[in-house]
Amino acid sequence: MANEHYAEFIAEAFISPIRSVLIVDDDYPTLDEILDQEIRNKEGDEPRPTSKRWYDNPHRIKRVIDGFRKPERPLLVDIHDGANVDAKGDAKVASHLHQSDLLVLDYELDKLKKGDGGRAIEILRGLIENDHFNLVVVHTSEDLEVVYRDIILGLLNPMDDPLTDEEIQTVDELIATRENEEEDTLQLLQAAVSDDQYLHARLHPATYLSIMRKGQQPYSSFHDLAAAAEWSNENKKLVLRRLLSDAERSVQARLGELPTPGLQWAKAGVKWVKSESVFIAFSKKADHDDLIADLKVALEAWNPAPSRLFMAKLRAEMDEYGVVAQSEAFERQHALAQWYARLLSSKGDERRWRIAESVARHSDQLLTTIHRRVEKFASELVEAESNAAGQEIIARCQHHFSVDLSKDLSKKKAEREHNAFVCSKAPEGWHLTTGHVFLMNDQHWICLSPACDLVPGQGEDRNEGLGDRQPFMAVKLFSVSSERKHDVNTNLFVFLNLDGDVVTFRFNPPGNDAAPPVWRTLYAEKRGLLADDFSFRVSATEAGARSLISPVHSAKVVAQLRYEYALNLLQKLGVSMTRIGLDFV
Repeated sequence: MANEHYAEFIAEAFISPIRSVLIVDDDYPTLDEILDQEIRNKEGDEPRPTSKRWYDNPHRIKRVIDGFRKPERPLLVDIHDGANVDAKGDAKVASHLHQSDLLVLDYELDKLKKGDGGRAIEILRGLIENDHFNLVVVHTSEDLEVVYRDIILGLLNPMDDPLTDEEIQTVDELIATRENEEEDTLQLLQAAVSDDQYLHARLHPATYLSIMRKGQQPYSSFHDLAAAAEWSNENKKLVLRRLLSDAERSVQARLGELPTPGLQWAKAGVKWVKSESVFIAFSKKADHDDLIADLKVALEAWNPAPSRLFMAKLRAEMDEYGVVAQSEAFERQHALAQWYARLLSSKGDERRWRIAESVARHSDQLLTTIHRRVEKFASELVEAESNAAGQEIIARCQHHFSVDLSKDLSKKKAEREHNAFVCSKAPEGWHLTTGHVFLMNDQHWICLSPACDLVPGQGEDRNEGLGDRQPFMAVKLFSVSSERKHDVNTNLFVFLNLDGDVVTFRFNPPGNDAAPPVWRTLYAEKRGLLADDFSFRVSATEAGARSLISPVHSAKVVAQLRYEYALNLLQKLGVSMTRIGLDFV
């Protein structure tokens, strides 16, 4: 749970930017419904009967809405009664959910199906597919524990951990053997592994087996039964996996079909669920009517890390002050006119490059203004954190990121991840460019030709006679052990994120810092244009049986150095290629 000073920054990053609220609840009156009643009253007709609960107690609904319209927080409130949500959740309301900053969602949208939250879960699944980050408060009169569990299950997909036929047979034999010694063994095991254990295993897929092996909750009962049966650790794991599969079958009907990226939920205490694009808080209708307060408490229980607050603040500032920043960017009208004239006069691949360049320049101007506001927020947060009484730096970092920097392994991993972040990034662009690291014939190479020489369509006279092949300089990268200490400031090392791990490479062969790099002139087919998966084809001159040959190889860009780091290696390559051989003894 976030402490008091940190909670203020969570509220500023996530609560303060809220401007609009959409309530989806079939107990609420819609504007059409209210106007219809008023028309019938004026015409002397009998009010149309309604089964909605608001009609019997409109004061509670008004208090909820008034809670969103306080003078210090006057939000725009829209209401949808969920009437056009079908069994598959194909609702008109879904088309403008992304326009609302906060969604208040009733769990039971179909009163004909008591306790059924199928429609609400379908809306949540639709939100998860939305790129907009959504805040949701599930507002319900049902049992919160049941609603909480059903929503988690509804956002999960089936496990991908099937047992082989041989493993199933082994488990059956283990249980049958134990049944001969202790009756009701199967029933006891199934009681020890039910919904709680299933959800824990889904929340901790990488560690739940080790937690069970240590006899910790929620597997202590299962661990005791397995220990009494004298099963080996491997057999314990097999039996637990089988029981978890059985537990999944009991909830199969409530599971979704597709995985929810980044799905997490509260382990205990205040209930919350989040994915990469949705944060869900829970509120009981009978408790009180301040749903913003419930959302705030849930966000504090989630306790997002400072870096996430920085990003949330950046998004909020972009929405709030993007127009102001845009106006500042428009002040240089002559430069903008010049850029656009170059766009209009360009053609083919050159136009594509000019457009990418122009968009990057406009984005840079826009973000420059926004950054100042986010930096102020970050400064205030860091100042408050550093002044927190009794809080050491290591403890604060462990609290926010669950990383103990006092441990050597954690510190080394932090250093490698930092190095990879500052010098490289995920590949981008539509053609081969300076700093692209590509894999060819199981070897890593880096493109180190000047960026201007690599733009398709540029230098056609220089490349005359090469057809659609783009010549470029490539330097071979040598993988080195991350476990050894390296003097990383020698300008010889780069750090890349490859397949989820940080891999360290040298710019020249290991063993001699003065050794020249291994470079080749290669030829990218189709002017270096990249496929959607960043693959391309390369001609490389090699020794054949009697003469040089130029076979074509498949290559794929797997990482990219940030420009200043690529420029550093480009300079080192130039120094190496222009060095003078001295004849000293």
